[in-house]
Amino acid sequence: MQTNGWQFPVWLGYALLCIFWWGLWGFLSKIGSATASPLQMQILFTFGMLPVAMGMLLHMRGKVDREPTGIACGLLSGIATGLGTLGYFAALRTQDASVVTPLTGVFPILTVALAFVVLRERLNKIQAGGMVLALASIVILSF
Repeated sequence: MQTNGWQFPVWLGYALLCIFWWGLWGFLSKIGSATASPLQMQILFTFGMLPVAMGMLLHMRGKVDREPTGIACGLLSGIATGLGTLGYFAALRTQDASVVTPLTGVFPILTVALAFVVLRERLNKIQAGGMVLALASIVILSF
C-alpha cells in the first residue's frame, strides 16, 4: 500500500495483526479463566495452538530448519510462554483483565534488559525513558 510517497511497512502490518490477535486472546482468556482453572486454560490454550502449528508445517511442506540454536530457542520460548501464560491465567481468576493485561504487558522490559546485558544492544535516551515510565506504570497499576 502506497500513499503520498510513504510506503506502509510490512513489519507494522504484522505488528497490528499481533495486537489484534493478542487483544482477542486476552479477552477470551479472561472469560475462560472465570470458569476454568489456570492448568485447564493452559492445556486448552496449547491444544488451540496445534491447528496453527499444523498449518505452518503444511505451509512449509514439512521442511524444518535444523539449526541447533534456532531449535533450542524455539523450544525454550515455548516453555517460557507456557509458564508465563499459567501465571497470566491464574492472575485473571482473581483480578480484572483491565489490570492484569496491562501489567503483564510490560514484559518487554525484561526482553530489553536481557538484550542490553547479554546481546550488548544499545538503548537511546528515549528508550531508557520509556522503560522508566513502564516501570512506573507497574506501581500505578498495582494500586
